[in-house]
Amino acid sequence: MAEASPPLDYSFRDLRSVQELSAQGPRRSVKRYRRSQAGLYACRALRLNNNLLTSIRGLHAAVFQVLDQPDLLTWIDLSFNKLTALSSEISGFSSLKILYLHGNSLRNLDNVLQPLRSLSKLYSLTLHGNPLEEQKNYRHQVLAILTHLRSLDFINVTSADARINRKFEEHKSRTVVHYSSSRR
Repeated sequence: MAEASPPLDYSFRDLRSVQELSAQGPRRSVKRYRRSQAGLYACRALRLNNNLLTSIRGLHAAVFQVLDQPDLLTWIDLSFNKLTALSSEISGFSSLKILYLHGNSLRNLDNVLQPLRSLSKLYSLTLHGNPLEEQKNYRHQVLAILTHLRSLDFINVTSADARINRKFEEHKSRTVVHYSSSRR
């Protein structure tokens, strides 16, 4: 199929698990969804925002049940759910460019960033409105690990951010070296 449909919209469906995607149809769109001959949706974006999801385990399999070419998925909106962790299977969406996770209950920054490291095409990420945002140097930690981001929390990454991140990483590495040598 040459042109993709509008985002496949499962927002405001009171979904409690991603397995419910195949059983419950998407919301109506102003533009019609295109479908393959097999009846699967030809979309590159998926809206799962404003639901009751506490986990995305099974997302990969669920997406394969509803999308014609799930490997071409470029945008997932999981904002305003009840997510407490990010499953490693998110890294299976290698074409992902935009990921919205704001307004959830994500607490552990390292556990959230770990599965995102391999997503080399990811350029826009939102995490604001999660408890992890309260961590010291939150923005710098995210940008130091996900160096390819161009936007974090709807704020463009600037050259000043890059300079600060370099200083942050230098300070962090000096602190680790100092701490490890003082323990001997």
